[in-house]
Amino acid sequence: MHVNRRAMFSLTGAGALALALAACGGSSENSSTAAADKLQSIKDAGKIRVGFEGTFAPWNYHNETGELVGMEKEIADLIAADLGVEAEYIETQWDSLIAGVDADRYDIVINNVSPTAERQEKYDFSVPYVASEGKVAVLDSSELQSVSDLNGATAASSETSNFRTLLEEAGAQMTIVTGFDEAIEQVLTGRVDACGNDAVTFSYYQEQHPDAPIRLLDGILGEPSEAAILMPKGATSLQDAINESLKKHMENGDFKAIFEKYVGIDLTPAS
Repeated sequence: MHVNRRAMFSLTGAGALALALAACGGSSENSSTAAADKLQSIKDAGKIRVGFEGTFAPWNYHNETGELVGMEKEIADLIAADLGVEAEYIETQWDSLIAGVDADRYDIVINNVSPTAERQEKYDFSVPYVASEGKVAVLDSSELQSVSDLNGATAASSETSNFRTLLEEAGAQMTIVTGFDEAIEQVLTGRVDACGNDAVTFSYYQEQHPDAPIRLLDGILGEPSEAAILMPKGATSLQDAINESLKKHMENGDFKAIFEKYVGIDLTPAS
């Protein structure tokens, strides 16, 4: 992954103690202030830092020439242009992706993240920019036929994915992996029976790997879901600006063109 590592510096003596006490005393207030000023800090920096996996086709990934592409990459480019800044992309694995917002490694996350109730307690979200259905993939030779057959089956998912929760609720026994690529590999090698993700991701995978011996189970995994952009709690001005950008490009057909370019269907949420 192309993630910058920060050097570690040690502090000793009274200086370290003073710094620690200051951090303990004002961290919550400072965090709230920083969130409220997030849009201004982005404009002052001249860039918006975007966190995503960078390996999650067709959402955000590197093509055969190494270029960073994908539906969400193009959407983020449009948002950055509307804010009058450049987009800086920072890639990391899914299970540490959302935590990167807490560590201020980036300003927003755009990685097909569903705004679940649990996530909304800690983070703010934009309006949804895409709508899709959850599906489950198995080997062609699997005895499983429907999502309702998952009780007692084995499945793979990343730890913090909402698809893990849905698979567990369906009765599957979970193996934790780092992301979609590893999950589908677990199915292909017979280590697990199934993996779950949105229909678009599976459709793109099957298009790119037409000989892969997998099929999708009948039925939908959970309710049809929407993805939104995740950002720090309290970043209201940034949230408003991103929402304005998203609504503009959904209404003028820019998103429709992006979705059809990559997957052949319009995934724009109903207004």
